[in-house]
Amino acid sequence: MNVLITGGAGYIGSALTRRLIETGHHVVSIDNLVRGSYEHLQPYYCSGKLSPFVGDICDIDALERAAKKAGELDAIFHLAALPGVDMCKERPKEAMLTNVYGSYNVLEVARKHDVDLVVLTSSAAVYGDPLEVPVPETHPTMPKNLYGITKLMAERLFLSYYQLYGLCTVILRLANVYGLGLFTYWDNVIPKFVRLGLKGEPLSVYWTGEQTRDFIHVEDVVSALELVLKADKKAISGEIFNVATGRPVTINEVAEMVKALVERELGISVEIEHGPPPNERNETLVPGFCLSAKKIRKKLGFRPLWTLEEGVSQLISYYRDKFLKRD
Repeated sequence: MNVLITGGAGYIGSALTRRLIETGHHVVSIDNLVRGSYEHLQPYYCSGKLSPFVGDICDIDALERAAKKAGELDAIFHLAALPGVDMCKERPKEAMLTNVYGSYNVLEVARKHDVDLVVLTSSAAVYGDPLEVPVPETHPTMPKNLYGITKLMAERLFLSYYQLYGLCTVILRLANVYGLGLFTYWDNVIPKFVRLGLKGEPLSVYWTGEQTRDFIHVEDVVSALELVLKADKKAISGEIFNVATGRPVTINEVAEMVKALVERELGISVEIEHGPPPNERNETLVPGFCLSAKKIRKKLGFRPLWTLEEGVSQLISYYRDKFLKRD
C-alpha cells in the first residue's frame, strides 16, 4: 500500500514509518521537523520505500505535493500535532492552527484524492475527569486543557467528514504512550525517571503519587495502527477506539519500578522524593484512571504485548548503552 504519514519523523510517526516499510508498504512522510528528525530513518532511504518531505500540515500545498508523491494513495495516518498540555498552553495559536486547521487540511487532501482510509491519533485528554473507570469510548468528552480541546475539535472534523462525505475516518484515542521509539521524549514521566535514575538523581513524584495513568508502549500503539490498516473499512468507518492496556498504574508504582530495576541491573542507588506540582496542569487526578480497551480488543483483536517492566527495562538498557557508556 501507499501510505502518507503526517508527523512521520516524530515519536510515534517514525516508529510507524519503520514498521510499515519493513512490512512492505511505501511510506510518504511529511513533518516540519520542529520536534521530529529524519536522521533516525536514514537507514530506510535506500530502500525505495520511503519518501520523506519537510513541510507543515498547515500548508495545504505542501500536503498536496506529498500526496502526489505517493501516487495512488491508500491511507493517511494523521499523527502531526502540537503535543502536550504545557506546550499547547504556552502556544495556543499554534495549537489551534496545527491541531485543528492542520487536521482540516489533511481531510481536504484525503477527500480530493479519494483516500480509502484516514486515521487520526487523538488522546485520552478529550475525556477530562472521568465519571467512570475504565473509561469507555461512549464516555462524555469534557477536556480540561487546550490540548484536549484541540484534539476533540480535530475529532469532530473527522467525524463530520465521515458523515458528510462518506470518507472512511477512524479515531484512535491513545492512553499515555511511553517506550523506546526511533527517538524518545525524555521529558515524559517514565523516560524521565529512567534518565534521572541512571544519573543517580532523585525521582521527583508530584502530588501524592497515587494518581494513575494507563501506560501503553509505543510499539503496541503501532500495532493498533497496523490493525486499522488491515481491517474491513466498512466495519470501522466513523469509529472511535481507545488504544490502551485497561490497567491503571500509579506514579508511585512507576517510580518504585524504575528504582528497583536501576538498582538491580546497575547497582545505582536511587531515592524517591515527593513534592507539590510545579504548576497547574489541569490533568485528571481521578483514582483508578485508565481507558477501557474492550472495544478495540473485540473489533480489531488488539492485545498489548509489552508489560510495563519490559518497557522500563528496554529504556534502561538503551539509555545506559547510548548515553552513559560514552561519558
